[in-house]
Amino acid sequence: MFDFILRRGNPTNRWQRASDLALTVVLDAPAINGVALGDSFAQLSFLGRNDDVQCGALCYHELGVGVDRAKDGTLDAISVVFEDSSDRSRPFAGTLLWKDGRLEPSQLTQDNLRNLFGDWYWLDEDEDERIAFYEYPDYEMQIELSLIGSVKRVILTRAPLLSDPWQREAYGVEKQWPPVY
Repeated sequence: MFDFILRRGNPTNRWQRASDLALTVVLDAPAINGVALGDSFAQLSFLGRNDDVQCGALCYHELGVGVDRAKDGTLDAISVVFEDSSDRSRPFAGTLLWKDGRLEPSQLTQDNLRNLFGDWYWLDEDEDERIAFYEYPDYEMQIELSLIGSVKRVILTRAPLLSDPWQREAYGVEKQWPPVY
């Protein structure tokens, strides 16, 4: 009964996940199994019923991914989890692609990011992590790193965090917005 009350309005309630589901996330044309940012959220039904909701994102802890639904019913963001400090999510075990090449999580270190993606727009560091922000015309890629430089999470979003002047000020960003591509 509580499940019905707590999950009311959740679009994934009737979704079924195939037992042999294999995931592929494309970073340079953001998509998960062919469903791109901006596509209908309903196309994600292959993910099955979500495990949790955190900060508005539907979390699939078993798969190591999260997805955000925009108000217009489209896919707004994809999160790929490699390390979760709360130990709720398993590491993503699918395939990551960048410009037709496969990336391994071990390649996504702070020291190697420039070789893979070029210069970041901004690098933020606090007492817990670093975040490298990459800004593209249609999306933002955030790469969260541990303090030793290994990847924790990759976020692909149509709503760039750093497009907000308040966020740029909070992060201490001193670069021009929008970025020059």
